[in-house]
This record gives sequence, structure tokens and C-alpha cells, in this order.
Amino acid sequence: MSVPTESRGGGNLPPSEVPSSTVEHKGHPPGLYVLFFTEMWERFSYYGMRALLVLYMVNYFKWTQGKASTIYKWYTALVFVTPILGGAIADYWTRHGKPGNKRAVVIGASLMAVGHFLMAFEATPIFYAALVLLILGNGMFKPNMSTQVGRLYPPNDARRDGAYTIFYMGINLGAFLSPIVCGWLRMNYGFHYGFAAAGVGMLIGLVTYLVGLRWVKEVSGMIAPAKGQVAGVMPGAPVADERDEPTSFPNFSRLAPRIVWGLGGLIFVAAIGSYAIGRLAFFDMIFAFIAVVAYTVAGYILSKVYGASRDRVMAIYVLGVFVVFFWMAFEQAGNAMNLWADQTTDRFVTDTAPVPSVLPPVAAPSGFGDALAQVAASVNANGGWWHDLWNPVSTEWFQSINAVAIVVIAPLFALLWIWLDRRKKNPSIATKMAAGVLLMSSAFAVMILAAKLEDGASETPLAKLPPTMIAGGDASIRYRDAPEFTGKVASGEPEGEAVPAQAGRLFFKEGKLSMRGVLADVERDRILRATVPVSFVHAAMELAKQTGEAKGERFTVAVTLAETPPGFDLRFAGFHPRNLHFDPASRTLTAENLRLADKDYKSILQAAADPGMRDAMNELYIASAKYKVGWWWLLWFYVLSTLGELCLSPVGLSMVSKLAPARFATMLMGMWLLTSFFGNFLAGQLGESWGTVSPTAYFIWLVVALGAASAVLFGIVPKVVKMMHGVN
Repeated sequence: MSVPTESRGGGNLPPSEVPSSTVEHKGHPPGLYVLFFTEMWERFSYYGMRALLVLYMVNYFKWTQGKASTIYKWYTALVFVTPILGGAIADYWTRHGKPGNKRAVVIGASLMAVGHFLMAFEATPIFYAALVLLILGNGMFKPNMSTQVGRLYPPNDARRDGAYTIFYMGINLGAFLSPIVCGWLRMNYGFHYGFAAAGVGMLIGLVTYLVGLRWVKEVSGMIAPAKGQVAGVMPGAPVADERDEPTSFPNFSRLAPRIVWGLGGLIFVAAIGSYAIGRLAFFDMIFAFIAVVAYTVAGYILSKVYGASRDRVMAIYVLGVFVVFFWMAFEQAGNAMNLWADQTTDRFVTDTAPVPSVLPPVAAPSGFGDALAQVAASVNANGGWWHDLWNPVSTEWFQSINAVAIVVIAPLFALLWIWLDRRKKNPSIATKMAAGVLLMSSAFAVMILAAKLEDGASETPLAKLPPTMIAGGDASIRYRDAPEFTGKVASGEPEGEAVPAQAGRLFFKEGKLSMRGVLADVERDRILRATVPVSFVHAAMELAKQTGEAKGERFTVAVTLAETPPGFDLRFAGFHPRNLHFDPASRTLTAENLRLADKDYKSILQAAADPGMRDAMNELYIASAKYKVGWWWLLWFYVLSTLGELCLSPVGLSMVSKLAPARFATMLMGMWLLTSFFGNFLAGQLGESWGTVSPTAYFIWLVVALGAASAVLFGIVPKVVKMMHGVN
């Protein structure tokens, strides 16, 4: 897609023709508000996607939480590593007199719009293709939007900090609206409508940017440099990498590039060695290699700057290490905390939650007319739309708390920093970031209290444990997941490591099945699928395989069971009898006009679960629901994490724009966003253990890690401030 001519965006104007109003006007330039609304809609699309993604994989695809976390960690991590490439490409275009930032934003927004719309389709290959497009598009979009904000202002302009806070507050309007809109659509019409809404948001953002480009007039960064002038800097402005300002740490500064490269080398050797002995998975080794590349780039930048500039770049790197801890915890919002909201939180606001059903809702018959009839019949049921809006609220809505808290609190923070600065009491950048990490720790301390309330006991009689279940010496139960359907019929017994049931909190002893905590329906169903006879597992896979190979829209396929599983009941599969039915006399299971994917095959397995275990698990499912905790715990969690975010994230963006040497400005903005890559990856890595350890232990680990990181950062604040050479 082509971009408007450079003259409309101020891209190729010579220095003498840069509008003076852009430099001298006391308020903010109009370009800030174009970027404000563009980023707002992009964030609408991103946070709508983030709110839905793990729920989609766990509740819709019926994937294990560990698998969902693995995909989530790679998606949310890679959207923050590709900005390095996107920033480098934009810097290259800019150095050659082209509108680099603007061109990259248009390309990135277009890729992301296509990716979001592809998420509206169910096929797994399309799902993965959509994630790839979203990752690549974000890499072009994200660093170039953030850099453009800083370039709207001349060097040392006092308005820049306020601009980043306004920008940060504005994009959260999109982050507030998206979980509400996408979540409501998901609850009422299905996941794919929610994903489509995210795509519409991205298209609106792209159109907003293209229409408003004439007002995005960059004072620096888009100006073709004169001979001897550094690209991206106004003539006469101080150059950030001048060599006549000495370093504050001569010995350390001299060795800094080699130290960074050495750390990268150690990671490379450790990754290769760990993979060779089987201690590191292949994809985790890729993460290590990305870290090695990051260290290589970081060392390269250090080797090209000198004196005080090298100190400033090192300050960015040092603070980035601690920011990783913050994002590791903060990004639990879309993963572990999203599942906590979905499975463990009482989401009924004005009513008492009803007794949960042990049967899934019967699916509508296949056919568009039948589906419309069912939707029409449900309108205004259960007290009308206003009642249904709050009982229960959508799981995704809780992720809007962070955004609305930013919109309310961000202006107060902006005023607070100005008020403190006038009184010479404004905390240093490093101090603010240490406070942000500490506040994030306090948010999870609140969740420890909530987890203690959730950890209530339930029990029910059970004559015997199914043979596929494993009871350990402490009576805790482990099991092996039923195999996934990949288009082929598996053979033999289920393989893989046995996993703890209910995070190790499900026990069988002396004729009783007991449990602690709230039992989620997805965990109950996973456990029950593990009790299905192997012969039926293979039959269900064969049926799914035949439906995939059937020709045309109307077809009938059937399989004959070797034996009918005890207690076999198709009601637990959730399909309409017109599409899936069973003849007990001939032991024939028939599917009509129904193509069975992995999630549908897993639903069929529910019908063949061990009847004694099914009854016991359903009783525990109902009994444990009383231990769901109130929604206000999540409210305070998100408020505290938002306070931490406001101390850290907008301050960090402004810091990079001030400390970065001019010729590496966009690359260092990409490097700063790379802290979110490491944080998101570690968040997903940690999230893979959610469901295998108790929520209390999970939250305690985060509190300890964050508290320790905060204490260390508070301790080294004076040295970091010295590295900044007066920048605050």
C-alpha cells in the first residue's frame, strides 16, 4: 500500500520549511492526536485479541492449559521482538530521505488487519497464519508509532513527557473498549465474532492514520540530513553521542560492549549444551538464540557510541533487566489471571450465581436457518438484556479494569510529576521504575489472600478409582491426557507424562474422592476424558477422520464400536441428536452433516467416561462452586498493577527517547520493547505451570521474585542516575 506524499506529512520538508507552529506552539501539535487515535484503535485490536486468545484455545479448541500457554507466550513475546527489525528498517528508510516511520506504520497496520480477520476462521492452519501476520505487522507498527510521538517535539522540549503520558492514556481507551466489545460478542455469538471485531478496529486505525498523515509533522527524524548532520536531528541540536562528555565509569564503559557480547556467548553455549543433553526443548532453544541476537545487537550499539552516550545506553539496558520482571508478572493478565477470572471468580454482579450444570448445552442443529431460530428464541430470556449483561459479566471485561484505571489515574500521575518537579522532589526514572515493580508485587500479594479463600475442601464417595488414574503415596491423583486428533487414528495406549489433577489437589483415599479449590469444567472434562476405554478413543478418532474425508455438505458416516462403554451417554457430548446419534442394538455411532475437528472428538469422549468417576467429578464440580471468590479481588489486583504500570511504562518510553543516541533512536526503542518480549515469554513459561501447582504457590512465587527485583533496583538507583548524566 502506498503512503500519501511526503509533503503532506512533513516528511521531506527542508529544515527551514518546518512549520514554526510545530516547534513553538505552547500546546501539543495536532499530530499527537492523530497518533493518539491510530494507536487507540490498534490497541483495541490487540487487547481484544489478547483477551480472547487463551480462552479460545482452552475453552473452544479444548487444548490443555500448558499448550495454550506455550502458544500464548510465543505470540505475545514475538510481537515485541519483531519491533527491532521494524525499527531498523524504518531507520534505514529515514537515513535515505524516505518517510521510514510512516511507511512502516502503514505496512504494519495492513498486515495486522488481515491477521485479525483470519482469526474469524476456525481451521488450525489459518489460526497459525493469523498469528504470524499479527506478529510481523506489530513489528513494523509498534516502534515507529512510539518514536513518532517523540519526534513531534524539538530537543529538550518539556512537553514530551506529557505527550507520552497523554499518548499512553489515549491508547488505553482502545484497551478498555476492546475486552467489553469482543467479550460481549464472544459470549453472545461466539469467539469468531469477537476476533472479527478486533479486525474492524485495526481497519479503523489504519484509515485514521492515512487521513491524518498531513498533520503528523515531525520536527526531527523525518528531515533529510544536510552534509555533516546526523540523520533525525534538528540543525544545531545537541547530538546525543558527542565524545567530549566523559563517562562516569571509565573502566566499566571500556569493557561494556565486550561484557554484553560475552553474556550473549555464554547463553549460546549454555543453550546448545542443554539442548544436546535433552534439558532444553527445541522452541525454548529458539528463545535462547533470540536472546543471543539481542545481546549481539546491544553490544554493537554500545561499540558505536562513546563517553556519556555509552553510559546512557547502559542505563537503558540495566533498567530493562528489571522491567522484564515487571512484564513477566503483568502479562499474566491474558493468561493465568484470565483463567482465574473465567474459572474461579464469581462473575455474577447483581444476582446469586446459579448451581452449575453438569451437562453442556445442546448444540444447534447444523444449518443456518436452525441456528438463527435458536438465537431468536433466546432474545430477552432470563430477565432481559440488562440483567444478562451483568449476570454473569464476560470474563474478558476484567481486562478492561487496567485500561479504565489508566484513563482515570494517568492525568493525576502527569500532574504529580510536574508538581514534584517544580519542588525539586521529582523521583528519578530508576526510582519510579523500582516503585512500579514493588506495586506489581503488592498486586499479587492481594491474590494470595484470594487464593487462600478459594482453597476450600469438598469430598464425595467413590467406590474405586478408574484404572487409568494414578494415586500417589500422598493419595493425590495423576493422569495421562487423552490423545489429540490430528487427522490420523492413533494406536495404542495414551502416552506422555502423567499430570497432577486439579493442580495436585484431587485425592482418593478410603472410598472418598476429595478436593481443594474450585473445579473448573475444562479440568473436570480433561480428567474424565482420561478414563475413556482405549477402544472407544480409536473409534471416535475414526469417526472424526471419516467426517473430514466425506465429500459435499450433506453426508452420513458411521463407526461400529467393539463394545459399548459402561454408562455411555451422548448427552454429555453436547451435539444435537440430528447430527450425532447412537444405535445401541448395532453399537453404531453415526454423524450426519457434521465435520468433527479435535475439539468435537474430545466432546464425544465425554460421553464414554467412567460412570462412577463422572458422577463423583460432577458432584465435586457443583460442590466446589461455592468457593468461587468475589470479583472485587480482581478489581484491586488490576488497580495495583495499573499503579505500577504508570510508574514504569510511560516513564520508560520517555526515557528511551531522551537517552538514546540520535542515530540509534528507533533501534533502541525496539530494544526497549524487547524487554516486553522477554517478559511475555517468561510470563507464558510460568503460565505453563498454572494448573500443575496451586494458585497460592503460584502467586507466592511471583510476590517473592518481584519483591527481590524491586529491592535490588532500589539499591542501585544512585549508580543508574549517575549513568544518565543529568537526564531525568
